[in-house]
Amino acid sequence: MSRVKYKKQAIKALLKMPRPLADRFRQAFQRIADDETRGLDLKKLQATEGLRLRIGSYRAILEIMDGDVRVLVLDIGPRGGVYK
Repeated sequence: MSRVKYKKQAIKALLKMPRPLADRFRQAFQRIADDETRGLDLKKLQATEGLRLRIGSYRAILEIMDGDVRVLVLDIGPRGGVYK
């Protein structure tokens, strides 16, 4: 089982959003860490390095660290503000 690391900003966003949605994000992050991305709306970002995960109207920006697979969650939020 690989690790998922959260930045402080991502933790705050998870705590503010509805519980079922936050649980879906946590499960998706663990699936990405375990390299089970089938069925997830995951895309590579164009302007910067990293990936975008979409669940409903929320987006998460994350990076996959080299070496042992670790997912670093950078930010989570509604579509309009997460890319800034």
